[in-house]
Amino acid sequence: MKHPARWLCIVVALAMGPAVAQKPAQPGADDKGADKNQIQITADQGIEWDKNSQVYIARGNARVTRGERSIFADRITAYHRGQGTSRSDIYRVDAEGSVRIADGDNVMTGERGVYDNDNKVARLTGRNLSMTSPDSKMTARDSFEYWDDKRMAVARGNVVVVRGSEEMRADHAVAYFEPKDGSQPDPKTRGSSGKQRVARIEAFGSVYIASCQGYAHADKGLYDPNTGTAVLTGNVRLTRGREQVNGDTVEMNTRTGYTRIISGGTGRVQATIEPNKDASTPDTKPTDRPGAAPCDDKTASSPEGKPKQPR
Repeated sequence: MKHPARWLCIVVALAMGPAVAQKPAQPGADDKGADKNQIQITADQGIEWDKNSQVYIARGNARVTRGERSIFADRITAYHRGQGTSRSDIYRVDAEGSVRIADGDNVMTGERGVYDNDNKVARLTGRNLSMTSPDSKMTARDSFEYWDDKRMAVARGNVVVVRGSEEMRADHAVAYFEPKDGSQPDPKTRGSSGKQRVARIEAFGSVYIASCQGYAHADKGLYDPNTGTAVLTGNVRLTRGREQVNGDTVEMNTRTGYTRIISGGTGRVQATIEPNKDASTPDTKPTDRPGAAPCDDKTASSPEGKPKQPR
């Protein structure tokens, strides 16, 4: 009993039968022969098993692990289908208090969480909503959803995305993921296996994007954080140094300063340029970027160049 969490994990494994008990190595098993589809539950203060309701309740630094994904919380309730089912035995996990979902390089946090194992969807609500990766962070006020099979995250309410010296804000946003090396996901593989990165972000409502090259407001935005390419549409107002551009659609690069304005057939393009010797100098403090890294000479003076077309 020196390791209560480990002992409780073994008890749960035995009670869950085929869902967790050791089985012969199968495709998808690791090098040691352990099935990656096994589910383990551990806790510091104890695990309750209600056989009639088919429910596990884990308290105190509780943790549910399956493959590369782990759910941590003060209290975890796992719902079990019972024996003889053809689908996964644990079909839902509810988490309360200091919730953290770790999947490879990505970590989601919140106050409350629900994981739908059938549809591979996690939803977080409450305070401290965030999704972090090694090179970026996304926060929200109302909710986070992560759709595993679609490799997609949905953030709602005062969404803020920070990557280096770049920052994007919107009423809500959808982030799409791809393998960390930038390759296309294997169409034969469902879900977000392996290390990932954000491939693009679609932002809606009161969109604002700022970098060391300037800042812009729009109704909608499509942003590639890996290249700095952004396409903004609807009432676009772009400011760079002492230059201002208004239009229906603006293509810009947050790192090089490259800009292309498109009228979209609904109005004239308007550009205001103040004749000043410093007009071509990027504004190193374009506007409020509280979460972004400060601009330095190297960041602010990237060479001009045309960005690749966003996907």
